[in-house]
Amino acid sequence: MQMFKITTMDDLIKNSMNILEPSPLDDSGNAREDGMQFISIWIIFVIHVGLAFDRTGRRLGRGGGYYDTFLMRYQELAKEKGWSQPLLVALSYSAQILDEGIIPVNSTDVPIDALVTSSGIIPISPAALERVQRS
Repeated sequence: MQMFKITTMDDLIKNSMNILEPSPLDDSGNAREDGMQFISIWIIFVIHVGLAFDRTGRRLGRGGGYYDTFLMRYQELAKEKGWSQPLLVALSYSAQILDEGIIPVNSTDVPIDALVTSSGIIPISPAALERVQRS
């Protein structure tokens, strides 16, 4: 997964699943600028997607590792720049929250910090617990 800087909705094209996403080339056929360089220090949290989650921060995606790769790149950039790490928050239905140990993980999976459900916030990481307690 890559982030590209776009300026208008015309910069988006439909992918194979008919979902709009930024075209890697601009109108002149030039490669778009990498959007990672435009991310600012003010990112507080990142909304994370998934098919299923557990209360230890495991997330079941679609198997491509795109979000994990992007998040690892951002976490490295934040560390390099001295920025605080954003909370990784997933929106979830209760039925998507599975028992611990069911979701397979590997060394490249980035755990989430908190789940947000219709019942409320489920903090997982120490950073999420701290932020919930402060609010």
